[in-house]
Amino acid sequence: MGQYNKVKPRPGVLQLMDEVKDAGIKLAVCSKATKSSVIMCLGNLIGLERFNGLDCFLAGDDVKLKKPDPTIYITASEKLGVESKNCLVVEDSVIGLLAAKGAGMSCIITYTSSTASQDFKDAIATYPDLSNVRLEDLKLLLQKTLVTG
Repeated sequence: MGQYNKVKPRPGVLQLMDEVKDAGIKLAVCSKATKSSVIMCLGNLIGLERFNGLDCFLAGDDVKLKKPDPTIYITASEKLGVESKNCLVVEDSVIGLLAAKGAGMSCIITYTSSTASQDFKDAIATYPDLSNVRLEDLKLLLQKTLVTG
């Protein structure tokens, strides 16, 4: 557990997760890492209460093909009982964006220092972090995408 104790959630993530859950919207985490490492990391990052409150949690070992293959997102939407077009994915890399788009989902990017230079033209929005992003903003973005898409 040592190395994960130093890691902090990116700005705005916990607040947005809480807003989503409080609004009764289904929430999933899909990671290409192994289940054991994600559980350990997420337990520290978001806390066990939030982790246990997820409606769906999938890791790389839950699917045959990893991102950019869309299988993990398609599987999550099936488990949640939500149509792909009604899902909004938050990603930090072009690999994740490709997976989301391949699953027929809209995607916003919150880039990291190592992914900032990637091409995110297919994202519906791009942010340096989520500290100023609210659920209402995301609902409007998704609504606009559904109307124009």
